Amino acid sequence: MARTKKSESVPVRIRFKELENGNKSIYLDIYYERKRRYEFLKLYLVPENSAEAKTQNEHTLKAANAIKAQRILDITNKKPQKDLSDKAKVLLTDWLHVYSEKKTKDGKTSVEKVVHSTVKQLERYAPKAMLCDVDKSFLEGFVQHMTETKSRRTNRPFAKKTISNLLACIIAALGLAVEEDVLSFNPAEAVDRKAIQGEKKKREYLTIDEVKMLMDTPCTSEDVKKAFLFSCFCGLRISDVRALLWKDVIYESDKIHLELRQKKTEALLYLPLNKQAQCFLPANKGNVEECVFSLPSQSTISKILGRWAKDAGISKKVCYHMSRHTFATMELTMGADLYTTSLLMGHSNVQITQIYAKIIDVKKEQAVMMIDALFNEP
Repeated sequence: MARTKKSESVPVRIRFKELENGNKSIYLDIYYERKRRYEFLKLYLVPENSAEAKTQNEHTLKAANAIKAQRILDITNKKPQKDLSDKAKVLLTDWLHVYSEKKTKDGKTSVEKVVHSTVKQLERYAPKAMLCDVDKSFLEGFVQHMTETKSRRTNRPFAKKTISNLLACIIAALGLAVEEDVLSFNPAEAVDRKAIQGEKKKREYLTIDEVKMLMDTPCTSEDVKKAFLFSCFCGLRISDVRALLWKDVIYESDKIHLELRQKKTEALLYLPLNKQAQCFLPANKGNVEECVFSLPSQSTISKILGRWAKDAGISKKVCYHMSRHTFATMELTMGADLYTTSLLMGHSNVQITQIYAKIIDVKKEQAVMMIDALFNEP
């Protein structure tokens, strides 16, 4: 009997790892060009003890499959490694300067300073390293070098935040190399950055009641008030609110949506506006090339928000970016799935949105525990 021809193997598969707490960690098993690597998605399945848990797992799996599909697409579109390796024979430090020049040309001048610091450390760590030499071991070695090195200016060990920033600079430059078809994939995907990132700042957000309090409280700047509440209901960053033009606001019958290119990620964003967000658009529509909102400087906005929050009786330190956190937590609280919320936020990776899901999980647990208080004996 003739042997059946073996079907072509799938380059990316979803796997699960059992955790001590009963959850399952989801990761991708990627086999490409005779090399195997694993990508942990920071997505978790919970025990299905309830209908709510089952629904949550369905949304999580949907997000994991979306990432899997993107990875397969990335592999399919990649050029042969041989062609790419020739382009990658450039000094890593030189490539960082290429990255810096591109970002500076795009208006992100702050990149130049961190690239300068990164290049200085790379010249101490591996001055002759080429772009094609960078792999997981190289990056982990760089982190170890930074951990064991003292700053020449302060003669003290580098802070975890500094090390994380320099590593992030290298990773971003590697990302550009992938975009420019100089590398076939970003080797940083295999690096666990948790150990060097240090404590993450708590993501503060406003509750629905606090948003209502702000809506009912007068503000010294009506423009700032409208722009902030607008972001609470659509999730736009302040950079995108500043750059928002009337031509980006699309009216279709009784529906309104935004079509814009995000300043931070440069990715296109299609964003439907709910009725609440529409309420905070200026009443008088300007010319297509005019800005929708007219806002003062960042420092002035911060002062206005501080006074406004205090007048509203809110003790939290309110900054503009809190409006974005507020939108994400409201969406997830109301039952939107991770993948949809990620699209609305314009996140480049659903893992970022997962941070907000953890906030909601804590709030749900607190709500469930409130039942115990009703039955506690006096």
